[in-house]
Amino acid sequence: MSDKVQDFNPNVVDEIRTVFDAGKEIDRIDIEDLFIAIDYWRRGQQKEHELVIQAFNAQKLSFFVYQLKSERTMNTSLSLKDQLNNYVFGLVGEVGEVVDLLKKFFYHGHEVDSNRLKSELGDILWYVSAVASLFNINLQEIAQGNVEKLEKRYPNGFSSEASIKREEGG
Repeated sequence: MSDKVQDFNPNVVDEIRTVFDAGKEIDRIDIEDLFIAIDYWRRGQQKEHELVIQAFNAQKLSFFVYQLKSERTMNTSLSLKDQLNNYVFGLVGEVGEVVDLLKKFFYHGHEVDSNRLKSELGDILWYVSAVASLFNINLQEIAQGNVEKLEKRYPNGFSSEASIKREEGG
């Protein structure tokens, strides 16, 4: 299996679709990535193939498209400071709902309701996107920068040793 297939990110299919739907030119590299996605199917890699099909069928969003679509539901009639307060308070409230849901799992014997957890995490994402939009910060760039930071911090994946070494300044 080629390194390109091993390193393929299924989210690239969404990005290609977004570019295509917008009527923009698709770069050669994007076309190569699309062929890699197709190659999963040809190689019988069922899990990877299903991810790609799921991406096509569900029209999953990139962070860039998500932010554009979520901005339309921001309350822009408020001043910048009031919007910021609204979104930060909302973010804290939604984080509290996730914490409460997980507290009931850990300490009260409840099962985790995955649908509710998914909904609350979606609300958190909306508030993060709204705060980023207020300051013209691209959510896609936030996500990419975070991934790059984590890859640099933990090049071989997370380990307690690497975390301790990092805390000790090593």
